[in-house]
Amino acid sequence: MSNRKTPIVVWSTASAGLFFARAFLFSTWVSRGPEVQALLNLSTAEMGVFTMLYAVGGLAGIFFASMLVKSYGSRMIAFLGFAIAVAAMMGIGFSIELGFLLVSSLLLMSMGMPMAIEDFVGNYEGNAADRKSKRSIFPAIHGAYGLGMLGGAAFSSFAIGAGIALPLHYFVAAILVGAVSVTASILLPDRRDEIDSGASPKKGQAKLVWREKRSLLIAVVGFSFIMAEMSAGTWVPIALTQAGYSGSDAALLFGIFWIVITVGRLLGGFVVDSIGRSNTILISALIGSSGVGIFIAQDLINQPLLGLVLWGLGISMGFPMSIAAMGDDERMAPARINMIITVVYISSITVGPALGSVGQVYGLFVAFVIPLLFLLVAAILSPITKPETSKTEVNG
Repeated sequence: MSNRKTPIVVWSTASAGLFFARAFLFSTWVSRGPEVQALLNLSTAEMGVFTMLYAVGGLAGIFFASMLVKSYGSRMIAFLGFAIAVAAMMGIGFSIELGFLLVSSLLLMSMGMPMAIEDFVGNYEGNAADRKSKRSIFPAIHGAYGLGMLGGAAFSSFAIGAGIALPLHYFVAAILVGAVSVTASILLPDRRDEIDSGASPKKGQAKLVWREKRSLLIAVVGFSFIMAEMSAGTWVPIALTQAGYSGSDAALLFGIFWIVITVGRLLGGFVVDSIGRSNTILISALIGSSGVGIFIAQDLINQPLLGLVLWGLGISMGFPMSIAAMGDDERMAPARINMIITVVYISSITVGPALGSVGQVYGLFVAFVIPLLFLLVAAILSPITKPETSKTEVNG
């Protein structure tokens, strides 16, 4: 199925399906974080190191993402990647239940590795579909990730409330993820001819994106939003349970957080078309930082829901627009998108341990100051994401 024959709606829906499946898997995993921590008998700092393994696996995979897609196409890589991740998820539930830390660690890395590759595939295909569309649809494609996080959180809240064992919960979730990902993979267009043609940069040119000032600064912006997102995904449920909320209530609040993100992304295209990409990122960063600040002030104002709503709304558009900024030049889009995702995975290795270490000493609510500061950095750098109008260094 060539992209020339694939309607935009099918192409974008397939890309969105990959986002949904990846998010459902991740949300299911993190929503039972407090139970995972208890079953493996980990301290807050140790849990931070353990959660880092997902990103370590992702880092091992993302370096090969562009090459794999070029060699085998998005459809094949999407199918095989999710097959590995689904198998790992089925196994990790049982290993955690049995308290096997080493096996759980290996399976967690085995989940993270293909999911990083699927991160590239979804963004690469979604960005390409967005360029072909007359309207901004990339935020809505990313909105499917929010739907997946929401679905995973809702399913987890139900599973926890119903007393469903962790292994069975993960097993059923893996089957659902497999069904969605297979369907999405089949619907993707075959674009290997484009990647092999002059529409993609040469190998030497692709390496030069790591020396482009604009690309590096956009990567910082993208990472700032991803850090805020990952910090919430990993630590918000645990922080809420430490503050006295039940596991099911923490999962519910985490679900509301993703409702807001999803709505923000589904409607975000209208915002981008109205005020532009860089202004969207600026406003998003300021709203997000205010939300994190309110959440941090739990002991003073006790408004975690308000904080999470603003936090979610603020980060909803930041990373999708960072990816879009990397895709302005169609020829350089594969290399630049792979570059920003690689930076995110390299940097994300520090998120779990950094917040876990600070949380161990000062408490998790204080640790959230780290993503707050990064969001303020993103606000300052937002002008760099304006549409590219001149030739890049690699072109010049």
